[in-house]
Amino acid sequence: MLTKVKAWIDRHSMLTAGDKILVACSGGPDSLALLHIFNELSAEYNIKIFAAHLDHMFRGAESAKEATFVVDFCQKNSITCFSTAIDVPKFILQSGLSVSDAARVVRYQYLRSVAQDLGGAKIATGHHRDDQAETVLINMLRGAGSTGIRGIQPVNGDIIRPLLSVSRAEINEYCTKHHLEPRFDSSNLKINYLRNRIRIVLLPELEKQYNSAIKDALCRTATIIGDEHDFIQVTARSMWSLVVTEQPNKIFIDAKKMEPIHIAVRREIFRMAIEKKQGCLTGISFHHVETLLELLSTGRVGSIVQLPGQLVSYKSYHGVYLGKNDVVQPTKVDYLGQILSVPGTTYIPDLGIMINAEVTDELNITSHSPQVAVFDWLVLDPPLFVRIRRDGDKFQPLGFHGSKKLKDFFIDGKVARQMRDCTPIICDNHGIIWVGGYRQAENGKVTHDTKKFLQITIIKLEQTVIKED
Repeated sequence: MLTKVKAWIDRHSMLTAGDKILVACSGGPDSLALLHIFNELSAEYNIKIFAAHLDHMFRGAESAKEATFVVDFCQKNSITCFSTAIDVPKFILQSGLSVSDAARVVRYQYLRSVAQDLGGAKIATGHHRDDQAETVLINMLRGAGSTGIRGIQPVNGDIIRPLLSVSRAEINEYCTKHHLEPRFDSSNLKINYLRNRIRIVLLPELEKQYNSAIKDALCRTATIIGDEHDFIQVTARSMWSLVVTEQPNKIFIDAKKMEPIHIAVRREIFRMAIEKKQGCLTGISFHHVETLLELLSTGRVGSIVQLPGQLVSYKSYHGVYLGKNDVVQPTKVDYLGQILSVPGTTYIPDLGIMINAEVTDELNITSHSPQVAVFDWLVLDPPLFVRIRRDGDKFQPLGFHGSKKLKDFFIDGKVARQMRDCTPIICDNHGIIWVGGYRQAENGKVTHDTKKFLQITIIKLEQTVIKED
């Protein structure tokens, strides 16, 4: 086993002469074997070994005895050991995290704190091949993408995992051979935890009924998917500067430049953008990324997508902006307005729309979309004009007694601030007749006496139209 571990360490360039290695040691077979192996290899690799133990305070006297065991083992083997106890159950109540998530957060915070005090030590954990198979299967059941299915990485920043090439059985055999007497966490036998159910119930059933080498198959899948994911990441990084503009507080992603890029790379570019603005991908799911892709390609100008971590994405005419909620604001549309062709079609690229106007002798509404409005053509005072809002705008909403400030109308209607400056306002010589997509005015309303009907339809410009501009 030692030969396999050394080959894995060398293959992934985990160690450099002079490194300080902080081994996370719970006292179980995996971490105890890892600590013993590193102690054996320290002279060969010219590295200095330290150990760290954290009592999560879940199991009272049992976990306290494990802490004592690890400290005693380190003393006997001349290994400097750091040990502490943190009330994780209390942290769970404060944070609202699950048991496993809370334990992971606290554990890595402690390990990184110790590693920093040592002057930047690498953190070594005892994850092995069986852990990898379990992780891949869990993530597949959760519907994870390639990031999840690639599983546990041999090297992840300051963390190294030297035992990923060996199995739990090999580790137990190593402990027996070297007369190690690891402690066993009784909570690992409780099947109310998902990972334990996978290990104790599901994997043995899969091995028995479907594939006796299921763990090897899952690990191979992790390797293949991991390599493919790395390729997608490299490709996304190479295209980043071509499609993304980084501004002080936000990122802009160009829709037209993203269009020819493969969907897998587009997904990764969005994930990279989120990570840059948020610092991590915590809470970001496949659904979030797909929603951003849809916003980029088909979203209406001014649409907003709220993301975890107070991130928002805003759709502009040329792409999407991504940043914190308080800094992602659209550039004000610089549109002076224009006369509508009646009848006819008016293209308005600045708003990403075209407006179709049709005059008929009969009322013929084929759509009840908010993007369609019908007026009494003979009572209007043409020419009709389209523009965006102006300070002091007022109108009389259809069915409303008295006028209303357009600003108040937007606020009462909970129209997003980013939508207000790109909403088409249709007017005649007497004022506003339609707040496009939201509300008609009393001015020009259809009555029983209407003889000629004007139907106005707002249509989003498709990409084919945009390309022609």
